[in-house]
Amino acid sequence: MVDTDAELYREAFRSADIPMLIADTNFAFQDINDAGLDFLGYEYDEIIGEPVGLIAGNEEVYYEIIEHMLAGETWSGEFVVRRTDDRVVYGNGFATPVVVGGDVQGFLAFFLDTTKQRQYENVSDVLSRLLRHDLRNELNIIYGYTQQVASRIDDEDTLEELHLVQDTVLDIVHKSERARDLRDLLERSHGRSNRPVRLDVILQKKIVDATIEYPDAEFEFENVPKVEVIADDLLGEAIECLLENGVTHNDKETPRVEISVERADGNVFIRVADNGPGVPEGQRDLIFGREEYDQLHHGTGISLFFADNVISSYNGDLWVEDTDDDEGAVFCLCLEERVTDE
Repeated sequence: MVDTDAELYREAFRSADIPMLIADTNFAFQDINDAGLDFLGYEYDEIIGEPVGLIAGNEEVYYEIIEHMLAGETWSGEFVVRRTDDRVVYGNGFATPVVVGGDVQGFLAFFLDTTKQRQYENVSDVLSRLLRHDLRNELNIIYGYTQQVASRIDDEDTLEELHLVQDTVLDIVHKSERARDLRDLLERSHGRSNRPVRLDVILQKKIVDATIEYPDAEFEFENVPKVEVIADDLLGEAIECLLENGVTHNDKETPRVEISVERADGNVFIRVADNGPGVPEGQRDLIFGREEYDQLHHGTGISLFFADNVISSYNGDLWVEDTDDDEGAVFCLCLEERVTDE
């Protein structure tokens, strides 16, 4: 009679897309699935019976895993594997003793290749240094030269054009700093789960911060209900981006931003209305970076792109509407309310 349970588990092990291996109590390869063979570059007969240390790319981590197995403990963390072609692969792994009838019969391990992720992180670090140092320093040099030139110019029209150049340089500096700050926030929040957060506390703080940051603007808001929504630590930054957008892209002498909150059908709706130029209907996906207008025209700013992606990570929604008087735009934000039994 065929042991169907054993066959089921054996087939699951074989067909799994994740590289997996089983070692015996002497830490030699007892079995390995197809994904593991592809990952390591070995044929099945070449590796069965060989010591697991054959693929260890970092002896310190390898012996740490061995210590956990001998102590009957599971292990998880970063590891380095050396393939049959001597190429080093970085990854995350998990290993655990296999206990049958109260005795350890072997060890199961699986791992994920994170080499590409590490490469992207290295590129990201280089780009961050570029934004933080090289680009900013060069822009400051340009700005310094324009100041020197401005001091030697008497023509008012030329001087006005030069001031426009200075404003553009400062705007680029601001955008590079914003991109760096948002990147740092994303890295610190990586891996954190969504959870209930107090929207009223976050919103009130960000409104106060905005009134200090933009003293020439007017911020109007109603009493925010005490409510929790499903989000994380980045919600405040996303709201800050919307408040900032209502001022920095406003063409009025006195920018005005109105904030209101409503609750309906298990959701919370935040409306951020401004008296700026508005957003044409055909550009409402473009401003969030959701699509490219053409090869030369992309989304209009890093802040809205950031806010849109953060809200999407909460399974929320962000969109733009016209104001009631067709002056300006309303950025609407929908989040899931955390409902309690109280």
